[in-house]
Amino acid sequence: MRKKIKNSLSIKVFLWVFSALTICSMLIYGIVLTVLPRQYQVTSDKQLDANTVKLVLKLQDMRYEDAIDEISNFCIQNNSAAILSDNNSVIRFGKINSEEQLITATSSIATTVTFSDSETEYALVISSLSQTADIIVDIMLRFLPVVFAIILSLSFLSAFICSKIIVSPIAKISQISKRMTSLDMTWKCDIKSNDEIGILASSLNTMADRLQDTMEELTHANYRLTVDVKKFKALEEQRRNFFAAVSHELKTPLTILKGQIENMILGYGDYQNHKKYLPEALKATENIEHLVNEIITIAKMENIDLQETLQDVSLKQTTNDTIQAVLPIAYNKDITIHQNISSDIILSVNPNLWMKALSNIIGNAVRHSPCKEDVFIFLQACEKGNVLIINNTGASIPESDLPHMFTPFYRADKSRNKATGGSGLGLYVVKTILDLHGMTYCIKNTENGVTFFLYLD
Repeated sequence: MRKKIKNSLSIKVFLWVFSALTICSMLIYGIVLTVLPRQYQVTSDKQLDANTVKLVLKLQDMRYEDAIDEISNFCIQNNSAAILSDNNSVIRFGKINSEEQLITATSSIATTVTFSDSETEYALVISSLSQTADIIVDIMLRFLPVVFAIILSLSFLSAFICSKIIVSPIAKISQISKRMTSLDMTWKCDIKSNDEIGILASSLNTMADRLQDTMEELTHANYRLTVDVKKFKALEEQRRNFFAAVSHELKTPLTILKGQIENMILGYGDYQNHKKYLPEALKATENIEHLVNEIITIAKMENIDLQETLQDVSLKQTTNDTIQAVLPIAYNKDITIHQNISSDIILSVNPNLWMKALSNIIGNAVRHSPCKEDVFIFLQACEKGNVLIINNTGASIPESDLPHMFTPFYRADKSRNKATGGSGLGLYVVKTILDLHGMTYCIKNTENGVTFFLYLD
């Protein structure tokens, strides 16, 4: 029971209010029981003194016979008794039968008086017979049990109401605080008042709104951080795979080149024919050089500050320059390049990187098209703005290879023959450059070939 009282604010408030009201009410009743009769008696005695003074003044102007009637009326009106005496006689007024009864009166006043028709001096003693104070005390003591029961009932009711009024909003706030500890903000404290509890409820609502906003911001920040971490891990994984692929790609041509040179130096068999194997060694060296240049280009792009190198270039002009660079390859394969960029647009790009990406895209379209096919380059408007489309006919990429076309050293030709494909870094370089510029791109199979879509806006 004690533990329950200790842990319940409602019970404690009820007991405090009930005890305080009961004690205070009994103290007040006790004070009234003590003070009221005495105060009434004092007031009654003062009134009797004042009336007695008036009576004495009045009697001095009256005859003896008339004074007897006046004193008798005075005793009736003031609930008192009187004794009028001289050396020869004693006259009693009021309900008093003996001197002892007069002595036990609550208040007595003794004075002398003379009358207008006599020079004899009379002794006048007036005593109050009022028992009102004792009656009041007796009545209050008699009703004490009833009054105590009423006090207990009212105290109980008042304590119950106070505990509900005071504790109810606090209990609601306590429940809300428990929900806050579990980060549950799906509540609203609807306590409407201008006192401290109302201010606390309003502050809780404000704090909850701010916490909810902060939690949402933290959730979004955590989500972005998670995405960034995943991207970072993916980049790290891609970087490791890239360097593993680089080592593999360099190892094979270097091993071949080393073997050819060693065999030529030692003069083994057919390797004595330097005119035959030196060009092959040179070609292997050129392939290694090309691969190293691609790797260096990628490494430089990772460290470049793009904003400081941006320049305005013409799409039409840079496309024409790129076409002119690949025309010899197109002529050798009898491939026709169709360029249709009627309206020129200005791009803010790094000129060198842009020309590198454009050269790789158009160069791939020419190199991977069969002989006597066509390459179409044109600008088209779309919902996202303008899209540069490079389409080479007569070619196709297996659907299973399309998601991996921008992976470094990935080639659709599983033989990895240099005669049918490049180093496998061309599209990866394109991807890196376009990502750096924030451009969107994709490569798809179409009805008449393979199409590269580059969204410029």
